[in-house]
Amino acid sequence: MPRRPQSEAAWAAKRQQIITAAIGEFARRGFHATKMEHIADAAGIGKGTIYEYFATKDELFLAVYDYWMDTYEAAMQRAADEHRGDPLATADALIETAIAFYQEHAAYAPILLEFWAHALRSDDPHFLERIQQMKQTLGAIGARVASELIASGAFRKVDTASFAQLELGISDGIFLHWVLDGQRYNLHDAYRFRQAVIGAGLMRPMLRRMLESKITKRLTSGFLNSNAPGARSKRSR
Repeated sequence: MPRRPQSEAAWAAKRQQIITAAIGEFARRGFHATKMEHIADAAGIGKGTIYEYFATKDELFLAVYDYWMDTYEAAMQRAADEHRGDPLATADALIETAIAFYQEHAAYAPILLEFWAHALRSDDPHFLERIQQMKQTLGAIGARVASELIASGAFRKVDTASFAQLELGISDGIFLHWVLDGQRYNLHDAYRFRQAVIGAGLMRPMLRRMLESKITKRLTSGFLNSNAPGARSKRSR
């Protein structure tokens, strides 16, 4: 077991200091090229100190992903809980939360991609298990909201579990393409366009009539002509 300082708070603070330093080094050098001494130097500590908190570089890499996903899952759960009873508002809040997360971590996209690849290659099952845990957590939230939209009469019947998993895949895909395209368009507009496409297919006639003009505007204007890649534009409200 790693040796802990005098208090849990001090131990947690030092551990977070190492994770923060690791994020910067992994982003700059890549996972495989980063050595523990690089992270120790960035954190301003001795290399041996890292091993009091993380036995291996793999364990530290997993801790970075855990830190991000724990934060993301908690934010998505808060968004869902704060708007419980209003599925349309909940769906909007979840989209806004996802966009905020992706924008905040745009510079660290290579780490996320490396983690996914590492999870498929590693003999350690914890990496893939963590991804599956995230998908299960967010999938449950998405399925719940989809069920509420159906129950409210806003959406036609759909297999909610399948819909939630498809949504997760689409979200990751939009983020990946946005990064690969040099963030040349507004991410918020791209997600709103996706929402309009999906909503147009699932909305009940009454809701579709209510939102017809807004949906038509989003579908016809698209998102590729956005001028502010990272920021939310007034046009997308």
